[in-house]
Amino acid sequence: MIDFLKGIDIENTDEATVEMLKSMGKAVEDRMSEYLKGAINKEAMESAIAEALKGIDQKEELKSVKEQISEVKETLVRMKGAFEVKNDKVVVKSLEEQIEDQLKGFITTDKKGAKIVDMKEACRQSAGYKKTLNLVVDTKAAPVVASTSVAPHVGGVVDNTLSVDPKAQTVIRQYSNVAPANGRSLTYAEFVPGEGDAAWVPEGGLKPAMDATLEEHTITAGKVALTVKLTEETLTDLPQLVAEIRAEIINRIGLAEEAGILNGTGADGQIKGVASDMPGFSLSTFKIEKANAFDAIVAAYTQVVSVSDMAYRPNLVLMNPIDYAQMQLTKDVNGQYLRPFRVGDELIPGLRVEASTAIKQGELWVGDFNYLNIRDVWALTITFGWENDDFTKNLVTMIGEKRLMAYIKAQYKTAFVKDTIANVVTAITKA
Repeated sequence: MIDFLKGIDIENTDEATVEMLKSMGKAVEDRMSEYLKGAINKEAMESAIAEALKGIDQKEELKSVKEQISEVKETLVRMKGAFEVKNDKVVVKSLEEQIEDQLKGFITTDKKGAKIVDMKEACRQSAGYKKTLNLVVDTKAAPVVASTSVAPHVGGVVDNTLSVDPKAQTVIRQYSNVAPANGRSLTYAEFVPGEGDAAWVPEGGLKPAMDATLEEHTITAGKVALTVKLTEETLTDLPQLVAEIRAEIINRIGLAEEAGILNGTGADGQIKGVASDMPGFSLSTFKIEKANAFDAIVAAYTQVVSVSDMAYRPNLVLMNPIDYAQMQLTKDVNGQYLRPFRVGDELIPGLRVEASTAIKQGELWVGDFNYLNIRDVWALTITFGWENDDFTKNLVTMIGEKRLMAYIKAQYKTAFVKDTIANVVTAITKA
């Protein structure tokens, strides 16, 4: 659940403290798991965690551990309803189950078994006439939603076909370091190495030392949001409601989120994207004949693993959909498709190539995205309500919001390469 040792300088922390942190982390995780499974209540979980943390209360250097645990605890309390226990494991409920649970009391079943939602009444009975849903989206599971019934529209034609559920666009979340955050700003430390490095020493010889400092950086969360107006009748059918939330909110916000994480300007409410933190291609010793886009990917991968002495292993390549399609259509001299990046038959094992519209055409992003940190301040929140003359027009305003932060620490920038395909192909082609 949580990496309690992340951010701790393990090499300069005594073994007893490391073992104590591991033991404490196990105790905290067990209590959190019991809370999610319903075995203990919130008060019992908080009491048990406080007891477990006593060992580090006076240790200022372990303050980040306490803050991390506090953030996760608050998130669990806020989002507990999104989880359930199956086969003694805590799993995320489906989007349909989360929505139905949070609208309980406003859903009835007709004679045909169709589930009918009274969204207007749900709004009426909520503070400020706004009904809010807190959702945890599992992008790996997107089941097909079928409508059992569509509410009648007087004098109009009803579309019984639900919106197509497009592929989730938050590709990078599947490969990055994602965790909750409890505040709207986050301070993290960057390790800045100085002189000196590891070396072999004779018995009794002087051990080499390295000068290093820690620099603190603070980032602020940004909010991505979308407002959609829907007819009240459209939201009456529960499967239709789920489909509208998927198509109109989740996927559209996902597109904007990914674009912001990668290319955000840091102005006008946007977060600062990580693009400027990634170095370009510079491996001058990699040369081949007749280089193409496939070779450019291998060259960028090789730069990361060679410069880092194999400390990083890229797990993701991001390309524009047009470039990805053109690369997939590359043929050999006999007209046969090359396609070396098929799932299960990758040119480089463990390296996936994904298409994203957040990447400009012609660009190539390669990296170990485990070192891209995404911190969610708010999970996806959906609010239904009325504004202006919505009520008289039988309209409902649906607002989706997320607040998040993203960053790459300076010492991990070499885990990435961002350049154009043309630049890399030119650089690696033998003269």
